[in-house]
Amino acid sequence: MFHASQSGSQPVPIHSFEPIGGSVDVAITTIETSLAALKEASSLMSRIPYISPVAGLLLQVLTMRDEVKQNKEEWGVVMRKLGRVAGLVVNVGESCQKYNLEENDLPPGLRSILRSLENDLSGIESLLKQSAEIGYIRKALLRKDLLRKVKQYDGELSNVLQTFQAELALDARFEQIAERRKGIPAGPSGPSNVITSIPQEPHSPQIFFGRDAELAEILQMILIGIRGSRPARIAILGPGGYGKTTLANAVLTHPQVQEQFGGARYFVACESVFSSGALLVELAKMLGVLDGGSDASWSRIHAAGDMRHSVEELLTRVTALNSVTLLITMRGTMRPGQTLWTKPALAPLNTLSHDAARDIWEEIGQNYDDAAEELIISVDYVPLAVSLLAHLAQATSPALLLKEWNQNQTKFVQMGQTHISNLEYSIQLSIDSGRMRANPPAKDLLGVLSMLPDGIHTSQLGRFKEILVEMDILSNCEVISSKYKDSLQNFYINLASSNSFEAQPKYHAEMVLEINNTKAILFDLLKSNYGNNSKLVEAIITFTYFHVGIGDHSDKLISQTVETLQQRPSDTSVLIRCLQAWGRLYFYASDIENAKVKMQEVEGLCLSSPYNNSSLHAEVLRNLSELYLTEGALNEAEVSCQKALELHKIANSVLWQANDHKGLEDIFLRLSRLDEAEASYTEALKFHKIANSVLGQANDHKGLGDTFLRLSRLDEAEASYREALKFYKIANSVLGQANDHKDLGTHF
Repeated sequence: MFHASQSGSQPVPIHSFEPIGGSVDVAITTIETSLAALKEASSLMSRIPYISPVAGLLLQVLTMRDEVKQNKEEWGVVMRKLGRVAGLVVNVGESCQKYNLEENDLPPGLRSILRSLENDLSGIESLLKQSAEIGYIRKALLRKDLLRKVKQYDGELSNVLQTFQAELALDARFEQIAERRKGIPAGPSGPSNVITSIPQEPHSPQIFFGRDAELAEILQMILIGIRGSRPARIAILGPGGYGKTTLANAVLTHPQVQEQFGGARYFVACESVFSSGALLVELAKMLGVLDGGSDASWSRIHAAGDMRHSVEELLTRVTALNSVTLLITMRGTMRPGQTLWTKPALAPLNTLSHDAARDIWEEIGQNYDDAAEELIISVDYVPLAVSLLAHLAQATSPALLLKEWNQNQTKFVQMGQTHISNLEYSIQLSIDSGRMRANPPAKDLLGVLSMLPDGIHTSQLGRFKEILVEMDILSNCEVISSKYKDSLQNFYINLASSNSFEAQPKYHAEMVLEINNTKAILFDLLKSNYGNNSKLVEAIITFTYFHVGIGDHSDKLISQTVETLQQRPSDTSVLIRCLQAWGRLYFYASDIENAKVKMQEVEGLCLSSPYNNSSLHAEVLRNLSELYLTEGALNEAEVSCQKALELHKIANSVLWQANDHKGLEDIFLRLSRLDEAEASYTEALKFHKIANSVLGQANDHKGLGDTFLRLSRLDEAEASYREALKFYKIANSVLGQANDHKDLGTHF
């Protein structure tokens, strides 16, 4: 925040009744002085009703002098603060009398403080009465609870005093700074009981990459505002860790800004600010009208109600001063209301470019390699994450950091416990922000999105409205409502269980769109104690074949499933099917060696399993036969296929017997054993007819045509090709028809 110029009246001094020393006797003497001042101002009580409770409380304290002395150490602190409260209230009353002000003429912030003060004073009065009425023995038993309440009110009074002083002195301090900038001698420095402090100085960022365009845009907005009639009002928006504070400091310390504003540049740190009262105190400390910390309980008290609007109201008071240029940083993409922001507004910050992220790493870590490259990509080029990882890389190699990242994600990316040194802390600040607390459904939605790495596609919003039926918009990231979680899990398990070959086109497209979200949900369920484990594993097996079919050969999900099953008591047949899916994944990825290792492992399990599942064993043997055929090991392929055929005969599987005969046909053709190939095709055709497989019959006729062609039996070859064409038309196989026409055209 910057100051240019401002004129106005001098501040009105604030009465002070703060006692010197720590004794209760001195405190009570001061209370009597305060009471005298209050009695003198008694004519104001009807107009400012907050003085009456203060006077009543002080009278009660004086009549209970002995009780106060029994707990003198704790009550002494409270007494001193009550004296200061009395002085401030008298000051308000005298100002109202001097300027003929009514209660509603007071600034909203001051009215809010006085209301809060009345509640605190009433509570203290009740506590004193309670202490006076109970007997000595009971008082001894309740002493711990009474002292806890005394300390609670002590903390609240401390914060009331700080905020009260800030409210009364802030506008006056603005005026003094403005007059100093104009060369006008400053008036009285303000109240004698306000301790001035050295404001926090902005510091120039040592590492600054990738924000030059935003810096230039902000500087232009500020300079145009100075030359014009209205100073700039700028909000730097963006998620946590995107470098908003770094950019703001770069602006504050830029030579052009220093030349224009000199010493009237002020930086207010607000990471611990959750209310307008707390922000007011920080402003006062920044301007040098208040010193000391603010107890966290004040923030919690004033966070209640519509906190966002009260903060926005305070910003409006600041921006109402025509001498002030305002630059704020704020998480999110919405600027505070009630303030007319400079247009065109600064766009919310994006992540860094790849080159800028690399520059940051090289400037800090100086050991950029392939692992570092993968790390900056993994954190989406977020400035804070890149910077913290680069600092960690000074002591740990990027390769080890990458391994740690894959295991622990954001938990290990930290160098301290502040929002600029701890990635999880920065994220938590966003979750705990006022706007999030004011909108519980937004937090629920964030919990939902935390489970879905690809988010929710706009084309799928209708589907998710059915799942999240009670959410006003379409937990903490770690704690999401079980109702929403169960709905999401059921949705994605059902989606993963869909047979992609039988799914309607719209569902197949949805499965493709949701592939990463589906993986994430299935991964989470594997790690949990999901009730229906068999349904989960079946869904994972089906989903593995689906994502392999669209060219995604990642084996992380299926490998984790196998590892989980091996660690728990489980059905051997389920483990076999998972290993089989894993082997098929390698096969389709053209990793034949690993595919063969997995399939041989599966065959070993089939042979050693006490459960005689001949159909499953036969499937595995057919998979092995395909692998051997791909390698050119034709004899091994034939042996495996013959074994599969025998097992399918035992299982009486008609369709699989047809497929086994078809597999033997292909092997015999490659071995040039044409008579055996013809016999196998004939057998396959017989079983495909029984199974009513139109496409199977088409392929068999096509295979017979190829065999007859090699045997130079051209008439039979042509007849087989034409028969195949008929079945391909029935099956609506465009590719099959095309190949048949090609064969007919080439050979006949």
